[in-house]
Amino acid sequence: MIGEETFHPDTRALLAYGRALAGATDPGSRPAPGAGADRLVERLFVMDRQPSGALRLRTFGVELVNLFGDDPRGQDFLQFWPAPDQALVSAFVSTVCQAGQPGVLRANAETESGKRLGAEILITPLRVPPVTVERTLGLFQPLGGETLLAGEPICRITLGTMHPPATRRAGNLRLVVNNARRGS
Repeated sequence: MIGEETFHPDTRALLAYGRALAGATDPGSRPAPGAGADRLVERLFVMDRQPSGALRLRTFGVELVNLFGDDPRGQDFLQFWPAPDQALVSAFVSTVCQAGQPGVLRANAETESGKRLGAEILITPLRVPPVTVERTLGLFQPLGGETLLAGEPICRITLGTMHPPATRRAGNLRLVVNNARRGS
């Protein structure tokens, strides 16, 4: 993924873990079980894609509850994004699920008074049998400056950049062009 060397170390750790779960890395490069988990668990969330397209939040870490000022379990993750970003975020989550690998969004989290906090949001598929719904694990990683929010809760997130996973190739496809003219 282009630019991943600039991601926060915790984002990179979960990115490596998501790739290992997907089998996209060789077994020797997998992170140790639980590596960094103590730092990440309070910033994790899980969401399910509903038939309506909503991304229903199932869990929300304690640090996130503090940042957002509420526990939004059961609510649509897309509600935090402005309308123009909702379709992009929804398509991004679909791409992550289809590729079976994690991707990262860079965003600005904002308070009602306009205070901003840069963040990375990693999304990776969770495949828990039986797979009846697209379920994803997310990490909301602040990029510093939480104290600048002065305790005000985050009420919206605006999209900065998208770093989707590499898409899978569908077998060995070849393009064949036939320039022969009929009747010549």
